[in-house]
Amino acid sequence: MTGLVLVSTLMRYLAGSPIGFSDELSGLLFLSLSFLSLPHVLNTSQHIRIDLLVRTLSHRLAVVADIFANAIFIAFAGIFAYEAWDFMVFSLQIGARSEISGVLLWPWMALMPLSMLLCILIIVRNGLRGLFGRNASSSEGGLS
Repeated sequence: MTGLVLVSTLMRYLAGSPIGFSDELSGLLFLSLSFLSLPHVLNTSQHIRIDLLVRTLSHRLAVVADIFANAIFIAFAGIFAYEAWDFMVFSLQIGARSEISGVLLWPWMALMPLSMLLCILIIVRNGLRGLFGRNASSSEGGLS
């Protein structure tokens, strides 16, 4: 992505003609990078957690707070996946393409619901591990 923008910028100022599709491709690559990294970051517990309040709670209340936070995330991810799926299906139906290079957009849009569904599966898996005695937080960071 960075190389593409760099080459396009150099071509714009040195040759007077930038790469026409570089902005579109950079945007699509950024979308891919963002949404494909969400499940990985969630799986390895490397995401940002604001745990100022949770640290002051007892272990039992901290677990309840974690369950509540996970439930909110599952609701958000489910709604996001549903809406993104509809958006992707509409894009597929109308054959939407990028403006300059004509790249089909629905495969890129499919990353959004896929990413959210993977995140939901990771949250559920971690919850099941916690229920059956294998504490996911000991190997993956868990509650900070």
